[in-house]
Amino acid sequence: MLLSASGQDASEDGVTDDEVVAAAESLGEELAAAKESSSEFAFTTMVMQCNEAIGDETGVDYGSVCGADDDGCC
Repeated sequence: MLLSASGQDASEDGVTDDEVVAAAESLGEELAAAKESSSEFAFTTMVMQCNEAIGDETGVDYGSVCGADDDGCC
């Protein structure tokens, strides 16, 4: 589970920083693999869906922090 927008920190939710980092790294690896095997449109759509899900879970507008068109982020 990712950090929630409820104001609780990860330790209060029973999630460690290491678990959050591991989940982020896993997502990054899956996105990198998908980028190689998907059309640009399909990949961009997937990134936008991920950004929305991350935002829903954390309360952070991840898309504004790391845009789908920013090759330096993904």
